[in-house]
Amino acid sequence: MHFLCVTQRAKADIYGQEYQLKPLDPKIENIEDILVTDNTSASELLSRHPEFLAGLSVDIDNLKGFPKIVNQLSDIGPEGKVLIMRNGGIGDHIMFLPALRIFREVFPSNVEIILSAQREKHPLFHHNSNITQLLPMPLRLTAILEADYLIDFSGRKGLYDMDSLHMTDSCLEFLGIDYEKIKDKTPELVWDKNTSPIVSKLFQDAKKKNPRRPFVLLNWRASNILRDIPPERLLFMITEFKDVQFVVAQQSKYSAEVLSILEGYGDNLINCTDHIATLEDYIAAIANCDAVIATDTSTGHLAEALGKHSIILYGPTRDDLWIRYYKKSIPVRANYSGKSCQSPCGMVKEMGQGCPEAQSLDSHYSPCLLSISEKDITNRFHELLDKLFL
Repeated sequence: MHFLCVTQRAKADIYGQEYQLKPLDPKIENIEDILVTDNTSASELLSRHPEFLAGLSVDIDNLKGFPKIVNQLSDIGPEGKVLIMRNGGIGDHIMFLPALRIFREVFPSNVEIILSAQREKHPLFHHNSNITQLLPMPLRLTAILEADYLIDFSGRKGLYDMDSLHMTDSCLEFLGIDYEKIKDKTPELVWDKNTSPIVSKLFQDAKKKNPRRPFVLLNWRASNILRDIPPERLLFMITEFKDVQFVVAQQSKYSAEVLSILEGYGDNLINCTDHIATLEDYIAAIANCDAVIATDTSTGHLAEALGKHSIILYGPTRDDLWIRYYKKSIPVRANYSGKSCQSPCGMVKEMGQGCPEAQSLDSHYSPCLLSISEKDITNRFHELLDKLFL
């Protein structure tokens, strides 16, 4: 947990939430201008906004009304409000969904669960029946003081054993819950069909024209360059499988680039990139498809949570760990051995330079992902089609 304040009046959009903040003034005790966030996002925000954000030291033991810090299940009383601070990417949040469901089952029935997450990730929780309130991250200190209990996953060093422990299990173990006794840890995302009407209407019209074709979304772009692949590594399927309706749904800011890439492909392709302006739009695109093919990105996690089949290409990351509880995901594993690495190398985040092996080869793309052949993908796709037509 980390406390932040501003050094000058500021208006800022932080993770999709707008804040208007004033410098602290002991005369008026404006604690509503103190922001509270997890340790990971605090470092990111301080580096992103050095011109007006600063760290702040707060003695929570002497702060009246500060909620009880929860480190195990027995710390929670029979009633009250439990505030959970949860930072992370879309995949992290998807893997948190089963833990959230289990928390609701094991917490006392009279306890309310309040979740604080980045505002831009809120669509993942909008219709989640396990929480009573959804708040942004960072939080204003005044919002923290309204809770009775606080769970901050970033408050424990070495929480995630990236070599053996699934992220869902890590969250359960944090509170001393025996994760090995939990049978079902598959994520489930509730999607409202009315959320993105333009995207949904586009698919409705396309399915009327192609009622027998399966709809399969292709995604070659990841949130970091470690997991990007060249578009043609997936787009070859459009010409090879004429009876499949393929879908491309990149963020709308890439519309011109995507239009240029897709020029010349046949009528079994839908490009809805122009309409993907929000996370809700992207969720709607996946929800309207039968399956997805992508690298290890949020696309595969969203597909599983929406009950869709997927083919996921794994290079740097370990599929045996991250999709351990996924029921509809088909992994395609790179088998690469280079000068400086062997897949999977375990790199989950690039630090501004990308893959070291790619740099040595003067390539933008991770060579392990490039080593996955068209034949590898095609074989898995036939397997997926068999599942779709069972």
